[in-house]
Amino acid sequence: MKLVNDIINELIDTEKTVSSPLLKTKVLASRLQNETLLKWVSNELKGYENSDELPIYRKYKGNIVGTFINGNQQYNNQPVPILGLDKEFQDMLTDMKFFDSISSLEKLNQEDGRTMMGYVFPAEVTSLIAENWRNMGNPYLHLINCQRRVAGSVVEEIIASVRNSLLDFMLKIDSEFGNITEIEELKTKKEAIATIMNQTIINNTGDGNVLNTGEKAQISANINIAKGSKDELFRRLKEGGVKEEDITELVEIIDDEEPNFVNNTFGQKVNTWTQKVLGKALDGSWNIGIGAAGSLVAEVIKAYYGM
Repeated sequence: MKLVNDIINELIDTEKTVSSPLLKTKVLASRLQNETLLKWVSNELKGYENSDELPIYRKYKGNIVGTFINGNQQYNNQPVPILGLDKEFQDMLTDMKFFDSISSLEKLNQEDGRTMMGYVFPAEVTSLIAENWRNMGNPYLHLINCQRRVAGSVVEEIIASVRNSLLDFMLKIDSEFGNITEIEELKTKKEAIATIMNQTIINNTGDGNVLNTGEKAQISANINIAKGSKDELFRRLKEGGVKEEDITELVEIIDDEEPNFVNNTFGQKVNTWTQKVLGKALDGSWNIGIGAAGSLVAEVIKAYYGM
């Protein structure tokens, strides 16, 4: 089939972009009425909207580095420990996920000569990491900034994964059904094509589970709730998008310990809860910007305590 051959020829030419054969594959998937292939191609072309659909080849583990002062010495771009933090929060800190369209990644790969790529954490997250580090026995440590870094080559690796998966699929289609010239006849091979899809693309992509902002990204930090009112605490956090089970957990522990009114800090249980919830803002399962999330949570809890 000419369309399949055209796609193969473009894929084996590494000087050409992957966007063009993906567009042709979208036409093929539509004509074959293969929804799985169409969905994957569409996501690659326009970018992924949520973590659940993100393929494994778009997910990486980064290293945490930062600039900090310990005693009289400043250290730049040095490893920062996160042991002691909630395990789920640790994962959110180290996960580096790429939602961008394939064309955006190709453009980035062409223009960007950096050997490393990084995401600088907001002040709210950096302060949690710093507090955890100080609790390890570094009371005079001052963490100036902190970021997650991965090798700059990961973008090229993502593009190569898409190219190779699609090429494997097309070569298998050509091998099995190369003698078929009409789409209508190829449509009768739906089950066989689905099997090839699973073998070449689905198994290579895995199932995904990175950093969203949405309509709730901007939330006012002007919180007005009555001191000690758990009902108002629950209502305000729910309005901000926090899941009910997470709020219920906070309600159960918030009175177990007193905050430090002098240093304006919360107790250990509340801090652990805060880390977990901020982790959900980091990975996109709470649809809010991380900065807004930190402000909302901190201000609501402060209002409850009367701080």
